[in-house]
Amino acid sequence: MDTAKRVNYLVIPVLFKTPETGWAYGLSTSANFKTTHKHDSLTRMSVITALGIFSQRQQNIQAIDATIYFPKEKYILYFNSSHSYFPDNFWGIGQYSKDTDVERYVFEEVIVNPHIKRKFFKHTFFGLIADYQNIFKVQYTQGGLMDSTEFYGKTNYNITGIGFSASYDTRNSTFWPTKGIFMQTQFTTYNKELASTYSFNKWKVEVRLFKQLFKGHILACQLYNYSTFGETPYRSMATLGGQGNLRGFYQGRFRDNSMYSAIAEYRAHIFWKISACVFGGVGDVYNQPKNINTSSLKGSFGGGLRLTILEKENLNLRVDYGYSDNYNRGFYFTVGECF
Repeated sequence: MDTAKRVNYLVIPVLFKTPETGWAYGLSTSANFKTTHKHDSLTRMSVITALGIFSQRQQNIQAIDATIYFPKEKYILYFNSSHSYFPDNFWGIGQYSKDTDVERYVFEEVIVNPHIKRKFFKHTFFGLIADYQNIFKVQYTQGGLMDSTEFYGKTNYNITGIGFSASYDTRNSTFWPTKGIFMQTQFTTYNKELASTYSFNKWKVEVRLFKQLFKGHILACQLYNYSTFGETPYRSMATLGGQGNLRGFYQGRFRDNSMYSAIAEYRAHIFWKISACVFGGVGDVYNQPKNINTSSLKGSFGGGLRLTILEKENLNLRVDYGYSDNYNRGFYFTVGECF
């Protein structure tokens, strides 16, 4: 047996809490491996994960995620496929939707999203993206808030898109970097010639910066923009909030064609496998660039603790509390960092 190429399997029960799901539970199985050998410092650890979860709000999600780093990271493959049944909240569209105007709706969704990148220069990758989403069994209150609001995607639909990406990555770790920069832009086009119900374009730009101020203390920053143009359906609109954005805001509390955000975190190791962080961020949604209005800027802040569960890869179990106001606040008990 070649132990230098062995695969590490992990099967763990999942228990977490977010404002979107409340308490949720399930099972996660993962395989961690290197496509070369375990001592290869030029190739990061690959992971394939299968997940099934159920929430106290009758939501369920089944997903397969993979990140495969090929030898010397000449190629990187990302793959996501999922099915979800997800009762969710609707507050309307735009910057000025009201906290008190909220309505429940239901949908099912299937997603298949492969993305392969190839290294062309040191730390520099260019990639191809395919994206398929099918939204069905959409249900909402007739004559209610959702029914009276104008937007695309109120009924069953599917979208099919192809795109490209460009990225620059000097991070020394995927899950808990202590130094480096990650920059990425993605452009995806969806049109009826590809059997998509709606024709629109999606453009994402992200910059992450990591700097170790002194041993065990890291400053992490993220700048993010998500823009769409055309007949953007509801589930493809930009959303503010959630565990990967402005914590404290329900993901989708504010939704529109586009959004931007800026987040900073101070991360510090405390002792053993325990770390802590404090964070703050600002952002907003907008319909068109001319509608960007700093007077409607949203902000949240908070802090949390980390427990390292995979020491070699610096993968953490995290609990965060994010706060904006009495309507927008909540705990996040999940795996992995915000960014």
